[in-house]
Amino acid sequence: MDDIIFVTADSVRYDYIDAMEYLSSFDVLEGVTAAHYTRPSLASIHASTFSSVLTGHVEQPTLAQSLSEAGYTTLGLSPNPNTDAAFGFADGFDRYDSFIEPGNRGSSLRQYLAKFDLLRRVYYKFYPPHAKSEDRPTDREVVEQAIEWFNEAESPRFLWIHLMETHRPYGAGDDAISKELDQKAFFKPTKLTDAEREEIETKYRDSLARADENVRYLREQVDSDPALVFTADHGEGFGDEGYYFHQPQLRRVDDCLIDVPVIFDGIDVEEGPLSLLDLTPTMAAHGGGTVEDRWLGNNLLEETTDTAVTVAPWHEQATVAWQDFENKLISHDADVTFEGSDTSTDAADEEEVPEDLKETMRDLGYLK
Repeated sequence: MDDIIFVTADSVRYDYIDAMEYLSSFDVLEGVTAAHYTRPSLASIHASTFSSVLTGHVEQPTLAQSLSEAGYTTLGLSPNPNTDAAFGFADGFDRYDSFIEPGNRGSSLRQYLAKFDLLRRVYYKFYPPHAKSEDRPTDREVVEQAIEWFNEAESPRFLWIHLMETHRPYGAGDDAISKELDQKAFFKPTKLTDAEREEIETKYRDSLARADENVRYLREQVDSDPALVFTADHGEGFGDEGYYFHQPQLRRVDDCLIDVPVIFDGIDVEEGPLSLLDLTPTMAAHGGGTVEDRWLGNNLLEETTDTAVTVAPWHEQATVAWQDFENKLISHDADVTFEGSDTSTDAADEEEVPEDLKETMRDLGYLK
């Protein structure tokens, strides 16, 4: 059985893959996300189901569980509070780290202020959603830990790693956009000058190039020649639809947010557009794991995907988009229920966020 490395990077648009020189040297497929921001999107990937979109929880059975039962050592690293073990992301992994420590969860005062919509705007002025990105490990530090874990583990090995520096503000220190420019783009995008727009996109492209180099480095430093799967949790807005960044509260399903690159190297799939729900059954089948009946995605080793659905939940409502990759049907801000063979889930059923994670998630803009 082959080792498998699965890399997800935050906020990578399909139409910006040219900024990633190493990854764009492979065949790049167009993937459609099942959700519009990190937690429901990544949860739905690992569980291959829409119930994970609505609950924000990785429902079982998971990709890691399937590969673990097939004999894989399973390793997961993701420096994002949305992927904490509290949301089921550690299920099935032999080793898992979301890098959430008490020291980077912030003060109780800021947590209190962020509960109120008006104060939230003031709060973002002085503590923008990227204010604490410097408290997370760098992507290279996460990659170095992943290499160490991988090379110590018994084969076959499955590694999932999520890269965060492609998330707004696209790095730390001088690499990042300034807090002032961030706030202007967030609150007054129509007031941006051409030079400011160019600066934001340049910083974004630079962050994609750094992520690309980290993927190349990761693959070079592990002690085998693993199959590689790469994608993003969602895209990003740059004023093309009237807003900047991905702003989950807008419940948008625009192409800039839901069209992401997908790359398979070492796994021979049927080419064509796909849903990110297809990734789990495809990797499980490649690794000799069980392709679970409860999974909604297709095994791309055997079939192609003709349609994709994206659900963009935010509290009690969601926007839903169905598409056949040429036409798209959208229902805005609807009451949504997912009815599976053994479950019924409403958009309002999203799992409550543990108190000790709320401040860190607010700093990234994921909570009111």
